[in-house]
Amino acid sequence: MPSSRTVAASLLFGVVHAAVLLLVAIDLGYSVGPGEYSLVGTAWRYGGLVVVAALPAWLALRYTLVTPLCALVVTSGYVLAVELLPPGPTFRDVAELERLSEPTEIMVVENGLYVVRYMLDAAVWTVGFLFLGAVEYVVRTTWSRLPSIPRPARWASVPASRRRATIIAAVGGLLHAGAMVRFAVRLGVTASGGFESLLFAFGVVGMWLLAAVPLYLLVRHRLVAPASLLAAFVLLDARSGFVAGVDSPHVLYFGGWFVFLTIVLIAAGVELALRRLAVFDHVSLSG
Repeated sequence: MPSSRTVAASLLFGVVHAAVLLLVAIDLGYSVGPGEYSLVGTAWRYGGLVVVAALPAWLALRYTLVTPLCALVVTSGYVLAVELLPPGPTFRDVAELERLSEPTEIMVVENGLYVVRYMLDAAVWTVGFLFLGAVEYVVRTTWSRLPSIPRPARWASVPASRRRATIIAAVGGLLHAGAMVRFAVRLGVTASGGFESLLFAFGVVGMWLLAAVPLYLLVRHRLVAPASLLAAFVLLDARSGFVAGVDSPHVLYFGGWFVFLTIVLIAAGVELALRRLAVFDHVSLSG
């Protein structure tokens, strides 16, 4: 399929994905119509729902990568199932919860808002799907017993040169840091004692390192375990955003990133040791 047709088909898939979710959200009574946001806000939110589906579709059409598309189907299916199946969302006035005598017209939604939070955190999900695709790409270009990539990208040949691996890791780290910082802002992550700026600076550096290191090991040394853990961390963190507030597990992920980086480095050491011990000799390596 020509590149332009691949992009067009992917975008069409993303538009349909966004339309279905938004129609469900509007039907449930959520305030997510175009009139609820500014032009920029509408483009960001609606565009996020398009891109989060268009990227896995493009990876499937262009490189036959299946894990990002499967993850998207599971995630979107979960969101729709929770919203549409009983008990479904329940709208309650704050006055009812606080036992006030008169209604406040401030509504609280119970067992709902999954579509809204999915839309707000679409960047985090997109990054997670992208990392899943990177892992599958390297595995399928490395292990000869698995189906190969029909048309591998010249710039993404594995193992990558030191320079190209550094660029890929740096860009991936920036994408991860940007998505996670915005996630932290949405959840209202703060620090007491006037250390909020220091916390975010510490978190930005950590979010970059936490993604850049596994990605470099993946494309330069073909170590799969660190990047696989990274993708799992991102997707599990994104899932926590469906129901979490300021006490979200993302606070630990964002502020305690060094714990996750340590786990990633241990996984890299274990995988490297197993390779040195020839545990994976039964797996044929290509390239």
